[in-house]
Formats: sequence, structure tokens, C-alpha cells
Amino acid sequence: MVEHPYFTVLMPTNGREDVIGHAIGSILAQTETDFELLVVGDGCTDGTEARVRSVGDPRLRWLGYDKAPGPGYGNRNRALHEARGEVVAFAQHDDLMFPDHLKIMRQLFRRTTAMWAYSRPLWIDDDGFIIPFFVNLTVPAARNAFMRQRNVIPSNCVAARRDALLAVGGFDSFAERAGDWTLWKAVIERYGPNSIAFARTPTSLHFRALWKEGGKPWGPPPLSHMAAMARFSPQWPRSLKLGLEPGVPPQARVAAMLEADTAGIVARIRAATANLQDHFAWIASFDPLEIGGG
Repeated sequence: MVEHPYFTVLMPTNGREDVIGHAIGSILAQTETDFELLVVGDGCTDGTEARVRSVGDPRLRWLGYDKAPGPGYGNRNRALHEARGEVVAFAQHDDLMFPDHLKIMRQLFRRTTAMWAYSRPLWIDDDGFIIPFFVNLTVPAARNAFMRQRNVIPSNCVAARRDALLAVGGFDSFAERAGDWTLWKAVIERYGPNSIAFARTPTSLHFRALWKEGGKPWGPPPLSHMAAMARFSPQWPRSLKLGLEPGVPPQARVAAMLEADTAGIVARIRAATANLQDHFAWIASFDPLEIGGG
């Protein structure tokens, strides 16, 4: 047990005993080792608790609670008060972190005004296409859209100072949805735009949740357009397509790839993400009429 860690990694869970081991493994493999991991069971009735307890790492604590209303934000508040870290890094039971996620987050909080930080989101769909989301909340237009319209950042990209989260009252225990987003906006509103820190480097992969299967939208509206580009555009980088296997949870397949060649895969994904952003900027810098007129 870590008495005074820099990070508390907060992972709520319910019903993903099939993949939570991969998510936990990606956290315990962090190069930044000054952390505790709180896995917060929200009325789990499957084998999740046994799966988590079998890990046997002193940095990990299982907090099993009765089912809370809605998605369980009340139990996340209980865990937030249990947290001993200065900074809370949010995790999801079906996502994967790159090994330097916490290291990069810690670098962001070296700036004393930083209260809330995030890294470049990477979504990965059921066919293995990695879809970067180019959002920079230090830009006023992007920040205003985030604050007023919709969330475009998965929680596994985000960390915040624990004192800031508590200062705004933590999660809304009775929220039916978007409790993370509501909490983050409250922090930004309280501390202002200078409290946001942003890493352009992707540090994690966000997968489709089970409750968003069956053709349901699983991300912000531009995601479907980007996914179509990934499938049909010859300009989409090959490194942003990971080969998955039918019948195998995508988290399991990607975790195996990362274990076999972590540095190589992460470097290729990051380079391809930067190249794709440059490609979009290049296209946007031209007047279509000029291109057509030769």
C-alpha cells in the first residue's frame, strides 16, 4: 500500500470481468510508479471482485459497494474521499493506458495553475481503426463548445487535482449520465481557462463500451465521419489500423500487441496521429477553388 502517492487512479466497474484485467494490467505497467489504484465496484454481481483481488499488487485496492443510483456516481464520490493521491487520474474498466500515461500527466501538473489535464483522445472502434480526436481546450472556440454543447474527451484521458474535485462538490450522486463531464466543467468554471493543461501526445486507447453496442452512437458526432474516413480514405495511416480477431475482446487483442511490442506500437500510433493532423491542416490551408483551377 502506498501511503502518500502522487496519483490515485480511480477505476469504477460493473460487469466487465472479461476485460478489466487488461485495463488493470496497463495501469500497473506504468513507468510512473508513484500511484495507488482504486477499483470501485458498483454493485458487482459477477466475478469482477475475484478477478481484481487475484492481481495481488499492493498498489491496488478493491472498494466494493452496493449498487448506487444510475451509473454509480455516488460510489465514485465515496472512493474520491478514500483517495490519498494529490492528483486523481480517471480510468475505465474497458480501456487501456500506454505505459507513460501517468508520466505525461505528471509533467502537465508541474505547472502550478493546472487543476485539470487531458491528453489527445484516441478512440478505437470494433474493427481496430484508431480515430484521433483533435480537440484543444486551450483554444476558446473549442473550450466554449466543450462547456456548452458536448463532451468529446473520454475519461481515461483525464486527470485532476483531488482538492479541486472536492472543492466543487465531487460527482453529482444522482446524475443519470455525463457525471464526469459535469464535474470537469465545474472545475474549469471555478478555476478558469488557465487551469487546463493539454498533452498533444496520445496516452491511452478508448474502446466502445458494452452498453453502446448494437449500432448505438458511441462518441461525439464527428467520430462517425472520421470512422468512415478511416475505412475508405487512402490517406488514413496504416499504423492507425490494428488487426483484431473475431470472437476475441478487442482489449485482449490490443493488450497482447502492446505486450509484444509496446514501444514500437505506441511510437507508430503517435507518429501516425501527428501525420494525420498535419494532413488535415494541409488540406484546410488551401482554397478548394485554387486546387480545382490548377
